[in-house]
Amino acid sequence: MKQNNLLLNISDQQLRQAGLTRAQARKSLAALDYRDNDVFRHVMNAENPISRKILTMYLSDLLHRQIVWIGSEATEPVKANFREKGVRYDVMVRIRDDQGKSMLVNLEMQNYRMAESLSLRSQGYASRMVSDQIEVGGSFDFIPVLQIMITKRMPEMKASREYLHYHRYTNEKTRKWMPKERCRTLWIEMEKTQALERVPTEQWRISDKITYMLRYSRDPKKQKIIHELIEKEEVIRMMEEKRMDFLKDTSYAIAKMRMKYDEMDEKTVYKKGMRKGVKKGVKQGMVQGIIKGKISLLKELLRQKWELTESDEKELDSLNEAEVNQIVQVLNRINTSEDLHEQLKKLSDSKHEAENITQLSYTHD
Repeated sequence: MKQNNLLLNISDQQLRQAGLTRAQARKSLAALDYRDNDVFRHVMNAENPISRKILTMYLSDLLHRQIVWIGSEATEPVKANFREKGVRYDVMVRIRDDQGKSMLVNLEMQNYRMAESLSLRSQGYASRMVSDQIEVGGSFDFIPVLQIMITKRMPEMKASREYLHYHRYTNEKTRKWMPKERCRTLWIEMEKTQALERVPTEQWRISDKITYMLRYSRDPKKQKIIHELIEKEEVIRMMEEKRMDFLKDTSYAIAKMRMKYDEMDEKTVYKKGMRKGVKKGVKQGMVQGIIKGKISLLKELLRQKWELTESDEKELDSLNEAEVNQIVQVLNRINTSEDLHEQLKKLSDSKHEAENITQLSYTHD
């Protein structure tokens, strides 16, 4: 199958400037699996019949309840104020079972680099799912919520051989557990699904097979089992078809840009071994070089959609790193010069609003 990917059409010079070789780009394309957030969203988003069927089978088996209806919810709730930390759910759905019970479910494919904040992150997401249901003057009743955190491994769970872990919350006064169906977090340790190999795949539950596919679909050592699952299970075949469909889509280029930007950020923020004595000017130069690389990569992708004007390029060159990252997050909505200027205007308006509020607070002080 021919894979049409915009990132591979970028010139060698632009790839070098962004710190990505042609070989690395092709290697990334071949290795892309469901642990990439954008691939995960594309396969499990429930916005089309195939994805709904995959997600319905997965959740029905995982939650031991027959789901008869599933619908997509907004994945980026509107912020109440500019200081509020934004939330972007990977896959947010509302489900209803054969008993007529409804539930909000959020599935998060978690990056292992966030291991230290996973617990707080899960609580923040679950809290937002609840608070968005409560209106001013209304009661505090809410549709039960379930936060599913799919992660590589949880160090604190070493004693458990199971890969599924349910957490519930307690009442702050009585210390009693809240009802299981109200507000829960389900942790899924993908790495532990390797233990399933001790028994024939015919004995695996469908949720076992899907979780194993999420983790090991591109692992060279697991291909014998992966091919067996693809041949025997319709739902696994559908997952792989959706993944390949994503590779043909231009959103793949956006996904790889986001991944590359994350890598660039890590090199500046988390890079180990960086000597404390590095001069401030050198550090600033490194940061400026990375920003230019990001802008260059962004321009090349936009040029695949339309011919950038001098005004377009000038405005893009003036962006700071935070603004570039914000533009990348909405690339799906930018297909013309007008779309670009609309997004740039939103950035400018947001910046001015923040400055005005800051100025107002100084005045009051």
